[in-house]
Amino acid sequence: MDTATISEFFLAGQVSLNYGTSDQSLLRNLSGCAATGAMLWTVSDEGRTIERLTREVDGYTLSDRFALDQFIEGIPGSSDDELDLESLDLDVSSIWLCGAHCKVRRKPEANEILNSEIHARKSRRLLARLTIDQAGRPVAAQSIPFEGDGSLRAMLEADPFFSPFEELPTKENGIDVEGLAVVDGRVFIGLRGPVIAGFAVVAELAIDNAFKIRSIRPYFLNLQGLGVRELTRDGASILITAGPVGEAQGAFALYRWSPEPGSVPRKVYSWGTSIEKPEGLCWCDVGGERGLLVLYDSPGDARLLNGVYSADLLKRLQG
Repeated sequence: MDTATISEFFLAGQVSLNYGTSDQSLLRNLSGCAATGAMLWTVSDEGRTIERLTREVDGYTLSDRFALDQFIEGIPGSSDDELDLESLDLDVSSIWLCGAHCKVRRKPEANEILNSEIHARKSRRLLARLTIDQAGRPVAAQSIPFEGDGSLRAMLEADPFFSPFEELPTKENGIDVEGLAVVDGRVFIGLRGPVIAGFAVVAELAIDNAFKIRSIRPYFLNLQGLGVRELTRDGASILITAGPVGEAQGAFALYRWSPEPGSVPRKVYSWGTSIEKPEGLCWCDVGGERGLLVLYDSPGDARLLNGVYSADLLKRLQG
């Protein structure tokens, strides 16, 4: 079923995120965001920290940074291994974090042919919930096992829909988690890959009070051959950022989906084809107005100036 764009949003301007740093690896790799009240939380897919920013008049300024190793035990690998955090979400008193859970092919050096080495980076298999105190500081964490029985990766690989793709790396239609949304206590992950028979996958995780995954329920969605690049709550529905599985420049689009069997995603915004790739998305309140904050992978140099990242702001069309 073809889904024509019914625009619900328009590009309203930009929001300044002042990190006060010259650390280009942070500013160029922002991958997820979530906001509540005056606080904005962001993660980088090449780091091991979570940043908290505080709202100013027309933007946000970094107020604290937390090393996740302080709260989450048993992260595999060395302290230099990235967590590949791709998404986060908030519930009443917690921050949920999710890594890509992917395998990777080593990038070839200049003038080198495509490398055949594919590695399982177990540090990227983080799925955790951080409890936040009233001051906005993490105080404790629960996490799903990184490997073995009960891990998200093992449960995905055991599913007959996903098992044929378990040896493939990210960006080559391998298993790759890039979206997370918690909607009325229900936990959803969105997969960049695999795209199966042209359908993207959003999976609902049944997580019990002991923070163990009891079951996984996949939903197969027609996103016109694209994979999921982000999930964002919007009331009882989920906004899905869709983009290519591989490194193609586009097109990228935003879909609205009701997380129920038989619900058909509806395209509500399109970025088209661009070098900048929408990576993180969340609702925020800036300057007295509410909008969708958009972070980009491969951001243009114009977005980065003296430690300040200029994020886009989408607003809802009236009527």
